[in-house]
Amino acid sequence: MIEKFEKYWSDFCTILAIAVILDPRYKMAFIEFAYSKAYGQNSEELKHVRDKLFSIFGEYNLITPSSTTTSVLTQMSDVGSSAGRNDNSQSTLNQRTMDMFKGFDDFDNIDCSAYVRKSELELYLDEPRIDRKIDLDILSFWKGNGFRYPNLSSMARDILSIPISTVASE
Repeated sequence: MIEKFEKYWSDFCTILAIAVILDPRYKMAFIEFAYSKAYGQNSEELKHVRDKLFSIFGEYNLITPSSTTTSVLTQMSDVGSSAGRNDNSQSTLNQRTMDMFKGFDDFDNIDCSAYVRKSELELYLDEPRIDRKIDLDILSFWKGNGFRYPNLSSMARDILSIPISTVASE
């Protein structure tokens, strides 16, 4: 009997831990606390949960890459191509404006490359936790925060809807 328990618990343990992390009242703090009590500080089991969490999130990013906004340069080129085609001074002005924005985009890319951009998951984990005594519908929380964390909210919806109480067919 213990073999069956260990077999199923090893699979469910990780997904249950990830489900707790997706609860904004607990996040990583509760898992770190519980795993330090069960397995000791900085255990391999805790690293496994963290690695699996980031791995699953990586899969969601591959499926639905983060949305990108249309650049100002593209918008300016559209405006410049439709308006003032016959006016040389307008065309020259638009070209200089385009060149200025192109220069800024190049500068911005160089300037921002020194900064590490955080993923949705890292941003979520870095935010303070919600008071754990608050009665919270977690699925509603993720639905409401879908605009802030589009990929993470999809992942949360899928993970939190897994039925954990199943009966083995053996």
